[in-house]
Amino acid sequence: MKRMARTGVTAAAGMAGWMAYSCAKMNKRVPSEEEARAYAKSLLERVGLGELYDTWAEERLDLGDRELALYHFKNDPGDPVMVFVPGTSVYALLYTEYMYKLSKQGFNVVGFDPRGHGMSSGKRGVYTLGRLVEDALAVIDHAVATYSDRVAVSGSSQGGMVSFYCAAAEPRLRAAVCHNVIAPDEPDNERMTRWPGLFRPLIPYLPALQPVVDSPLGELMTPVSLYLDLKAETSRLIPDVGRFLKEDPLVASAVSVSALHSLASTPLAVKVEEIETPVMVIHAGRDNIFPEDYVRRVYGRLTCEKEFLYMPDAPHLVMTDHVDDIIPTVSSWLKEMMGR
Repeated sequence: MKRMARTGVTAAAGMAGWMAYSCAKMNKRVPSEEEARAYAKSLLERVGLGELYDTWAEERLDLGDRELALYHFKNDPGDPVMVFVPGTSVYALLYTEYMYKLSKQGFNVVGFDPRGHGMSSGKRGVYTLGRLVEDALAVIDHAVATYSDRVAVSGSSQGGMVSFYCAAAEPRLRAAVCHNVIAPDEPDNERMTRWPGLFRPLIPYLPALQPVVDSPLGELMTPVSLYLDLKAETSRLIPDVGRFLKEDPLVASAVSVSALHSLASTPLAVKVEEIETPVMVIHAGRDNIFPEDYVRRVYGRLTCEKEFLYMPDAPHLVMTDHVDDIIPTVSSWLKEMMGR
């Protein structure tokens, strides 16, 4: 009995600690606009991109229950428009070089921070994949109204997944450029996690866990470093990932249980084989998060017009570290798809 009591006390203390940790992470202070601008300037200067600071126009998109931070890299008003979705935990301005240089190729580019990320509203890191897709579709609507119905979407890492989901859901899209893709009906999605052996046994039980995820327990937080081995990914922009997650005022260093659950359980609007939007898939040969054979398998299922841009010597963060290598191909393909 004493052992059971001690176990109960330990479990209660552990849960209380987890709840306190989660509360602190999801309620992390969002910087003021002045602080955010100052930080963005220092970040760009630190990697030799200081001349790109303030090349965008900022906007807040009020959607009633949430407000999204938008960053417009403008070209001629009638030029085609690209909506950009950032990756896990991060924010649009981390990809300033990609968005700026794509805009100089004849595109209006609208990057945005999804809910719970960067300067957008919402609890930090509390989201689902479906809600990120909702955010992207709302920004696509806004981009069409602001610029042109010649609209495309692009994203990196988790943002690439969101872009792929948009390609399945939004018939107005002329193209999708996805750095990384995922298909929920593939049998081995746990391979994108740091501990596949730990997550694999949970996959069959995901539907049964939905009520738990929909409860307040779904907002319990998990450190990003626990399920993604980010230290295995080198980056010019982020040389020390651990320090970045601790010190960056805009990053969400933990994500909710609901987010993790949704990444493996959210269905596409149509099957991969039924996607009609042209899709370019970008894959880095030294990506330690998305296995190449997996990405190529999903790409092989596509029956739409498609293109595979392979960067054999690039790391996962190809859209921050190898911008000049991908812009010519991405721009040329987009012009072909969107010019029709």
